Amino acid sequence: MNIPKQYLPIMPYLIIPNARAFVTFMKTVFNSTEQLIVPRTKDLIMHGELTVGDGIIMFADVTEQITVRPAGMFVYIQSVDETYNKALAHGATSLTPPSKQEYGYTAGFQDSWGNQWWIVEP
Repeated sequence: MNIPKQYLPIMPYLIIPNARAFVTFMKTVFNSTEQLIVPRTKDLIMHGELTVGDGIIMFADVTEQITVRPAGMFVYIQSVDETYNKALAHGATSLTPPSKQEYGYTAGFQDSWGNQWWIVEP
């Protein structure tokens, strides 16, 4: 298998409304960087790619033909408290507050696009 070096064997692909605001949320909460943004129009994204650490999230704005398709994601991060608080400050709602579990310090939140994020300090 000859996967391009900037990609992984599996990557989430989100179809969401207001993808440009999602880019801002991801940069603020997860320190994401843009790998690729292909505009559909001035306001809409046809295809986008953001990096989160070594991972990649692909996404696009909804269209009349392609409806909303959010996801649930599990992400290892440096600071659960910092990331959780940033997410809530930028419109996310809490699913589970930070707590110590047998697999690590963890929390969950849902962003404005319906994606659920399960963050963990290993």
